Formats: sequence, C-alpha cells, structure tokens
Amino acid sequence: MRFSAFAPAVLALSLFSFSAEALPTPAQHDSAVTLLKRGGTSPNNVLDALVKLFVDVEAKVLVDACVDLTADVCADVNLSLSAKANVLGGLIIADVDVKKLQVKAKAQVDVDVKAWIKAEVDAVVVANIDAHVRAVAAELCPVLSLTCIHDNAHAIVANVVAKIQVDINALVIKIKANIKAKVQASLAICIPKLTVNLGLLAKADVKASVDVKATIDAHLKVFVDACVKLLASAKLIAQVGAL
Repeated sequence: MRFSAFAPAVLALSLFSFSAEALPTPAQHDSAVTLLKRGGTSPNNVLDALVKLFVDVEAKVLVDACVDLTADVCADVNLSLSAKANVLGGLIIADVDVKKLQVKAKAQVDVDVKAWIKAEVDAVVVANIDAHVRAVAAELCPVLSLTCIHDNAHAIVANVVAKIQVDINALVIKIKANIKAKVQASLAICIPKLTVNLGLLAKADVKASVDVKATIDAHLKVFVDACVKLLASAKLIAQVGAL
C-alpha cells in the first residue's frame, strides 16, 4: 500500500462562503421554530430548538459530502487477485482466469467500504453535533434566552463549526489509517464465497493483494475542504438569528 504524506492542517473557517445546495432550508428552520412555538421559550426549549436546527443542517451537509467521499475512496482501492486450480485432487495445478472474480470482489469491497465510511461519519462527526451545540450555547448564553442566541448567532455558528472541524480531522486520519485493514477484512469474508468452482474435478484457491493509491490524500482533502465551505454559512447564521 502506498501513501504520500498527508497531515490535515488547521482548517480555516470561512463563515461567509457557502453553496446553495447545502444551505439551511425553510423546512429545517420552520421545524425548529415550530418546536419553539409548541413548547415556548423556556431555556430548555430554546436549547432544543437550536440543537435541532444545527443537527438538521449540518448532518445533511456531512451526509451529502460523504457520498462523494465514499465514491472517491473506493476508486482509490485497487485489488489484484490470483488463483490456482487444483485438478484431480492436486495432481495438476493450473492458473485460473480471475477477471470475473476480481470484478465481484471489488464490488463487494466497495459496498463494505462505503458502509464503513458512512458509519464512521455518523459516529465520529454527526453523533457529536448535539453535544457541541449544547456546550457552545451554555458557554456563550448561560441563561439560554432567545435574545442572547440572536445576539450571538455568528459566534455560536463559528464555535460549533470549529468543534465539528476537529471531529472531521479525526475522521480523515482514521479513514486513512484503517482503509487497508478494512478492505482486507472484507476480502477475508468474500473471497471464500467467490472460490472458483471449475466443475466436479477442480477447485481454485484465490489470493488477493490490496493497493491504496496515493490519490486518497487529495480525495480526503477535497472532503475536508467541502465540509469547511458548507458547514459555516451566512444563511445558517441568519437562521440562528431568526429563531
């Protein structure tokens, strides 16, 4: 496996750089406002509404970015299979054409890698958004009044996104460190199922080698940069200020 040097740098916070497709939608904002109208403006309800807005918006950004990341990482993984057929109880050893096997193995590995990355995004980043919002709100607005939330909307978004970015750094480091092991684990399960059956007289043992291309560095950086751009938007600040 080949890797070039990759060290996630401290991420620059671009609060006013955003993409229309990742902006908070009216439905997301209305959902948080509805929560306030239903439960009133007690501190707990204000906090719950703020958390709901952030979780809805930021989780969507991360899920959307994850789709591209999983496709890119799967493209970075190369498999090479070889197989020897044992004919007549091992009396004859023959090479086996493994092209179809390789296609099937790669397809299964891609499914497993995508599921693993999605689970890691959920566990390492998305699952922490709730706690990050509550911690920042408690620090900047101890009384949790709507007035304080409105006045500090910019700072709340900046601080929450800074915490999310720390989690994103941890995520990409974890993906790079573990991708080869995850691929090998996937192959260990699927290769026995793909053992070539050459009829009644022959059976083949399949071996695989894994190579992760250096382009994974660039793809992880694209993911990080996209998240930096989309997580902190002027529209989200406005939505927090309009709760």
